[in-house]
Amino acid sequence: MKHLIAAAATALIWAPALQAQAWETIETFGGAWASDWGEVWVMPRAAGYQGTYEEDNGRFTLDYDGHVFVGYWAEDMSGQRCDVPLMGSYYWGRLELGNSSTYPGFRMLWGYCNQGPLDKVWTFYERLPDGL
Repeated sequence: MKHLIAAAATALIWAPALQAQAWETIETFGGAWASDWGEVWVMPRAAGYQGTYEEDNGRFTLDYDGHVFVGYWAEDMSGQRCDVPLMGSYYWGRLELGNSSTYPGFRMLWGYCNQGPLDKVWTFYERLPDGL
């Protein structure tokens, strides 16, 4: 019984600390991030997010569709040229934002143009100091 009481007391002491380490959520996506495409700056907007990243003057928009955040990315150059321009570029594709399996990041599934599956992964590793 003494061990049970000690275990319960320890759990109560550490519970707030464990909660503080909770995964990032989609609602806290805004700010600066390190990603496998370089640094990313994300700003909330009315229905979602917009952002920029270092790779080829990259930019993106995301809107909540009732289930997930979906949107588009565009760059000045990329691996595939699309038939029609979007966001001022012929180099663009679709995005879908989701939680990452590694704390504390996010991942975006992406593809080229408006075709095919979103079978590529853009990983956001950690939040950077950004003053937000």
